[in-house]
Amino acid sequence: MRRESRINERQKKILYCAVREYIMSKRPVSSERVLEASDLSCSSATVRNDLRKLEYLGYLHQPHTSAGRIPTDKGYRFYVDETLSLMKEYTQRSSSIYSKYPITFGDMEKILEGAAMALSKIAKGAVILEKPAVEKLKILRVAIAPVTRTYYVVSMVMELGLVKFIPFRTFQEIDYLSLESIMNQLLSGRNIENMSDRILESEIDQYLIDLSEYLVNTLKEDFRNDLIKVGIDTLINAEDFDVEEVRKLSNFFSDDLMLRKVFINAKEIPAVLIGSEHGVSGLENLAFFIDGYKKEDKLMGKVMAITSKVVRYEDIFNSLRYMTSRLTEYFTVATREEGK
Repeated sequence: MRRESRINERQKKILYCAVREYIMSKRPVSSERVLEASDLSCSSATVRNDLRKLEYLGYLHQPHTSAGRIPTDKGYRFYVDETLSLMKEYTQRSSSIYSKYPITFGDMEKILEGAAMALSKIAKGAVILEKPAVEKLKILRVAIAPVTRTYYVVSMVMELGLVKFIPFRTFQEIDYLSLESIMNQLLSGRNIENMSDRILESEIDQYLIDLSEYLVNTLKEDFRNDLIKVGIDTLINAEDFDVEEVRKLSNFFSDDLMLRKVFINAKEIPAVLIGSEHGVSGLENLAFFIDGYKKEDKLMGKVMAITSKVVRYEDIFNSLRYMTSRLTEYFTVATREEGK
């Protein structure tokens, strides 16, 4: 028999109340406080006995004999699961977030950075946001502008409002308008993932083939840094970290491979990973909130908010879900507008 099945309804209410009160006050919770903060019609002795049982089952921890209880990761997990279950019928607090942090149509990079910064301020935590995989975005148009006789700038306009500028130099003056026309024939309507094959299959001058390959590789290289990271200072200022915790958090925040591993391991989203559940050593006092944003039904990227695990989970979860919903709305509408 699973230990969870040995908790009756009264004990579930006591556990939920104890975790909620600890989140609100950040102080160990006594049986008297549970009775004051709930509608339970039982004695203090009954609550004390139930708290002892919940401690035995691993949901709560008592720092010392005369102290109240504090939640363990297992206790937080129970609280989050119960809260998210209750929130299935809950309407997100969208109006207040919308009025303070609206998402408007424009440059994709600025949209994503603005969304990450807004979520960081709301959650009082750090935010990591995956950019859409550029290899899957179509190039809509290529434009070339001369700066000097041998120095030019290529502008590539892609799906979702993304524009990239690539400067290049030649040994002699070129017919840049002809090159622009050829580049559009080669690249327009293609995504970066397969356009290299199109270039190699073409029957154009070798110099232009080499130049096209250079531009493609430059664009790919520009997108290797595909994570937006903001708010580590917000998280550190909001919590009482010791020096070692700050060091480990900074190392984790700067380790793109580790960040991507957390994203990859979060196969089911939205997800809330509490304490040891996220598997990052030294950050057991933190919670990771992960969700994704889409273009219609296609996942474009994931977003992670990192906060203390002593936090109002429903507020952070709602804010994250709202922000990813707005990003999904942006990318879906932008795609449809481009198709007109």
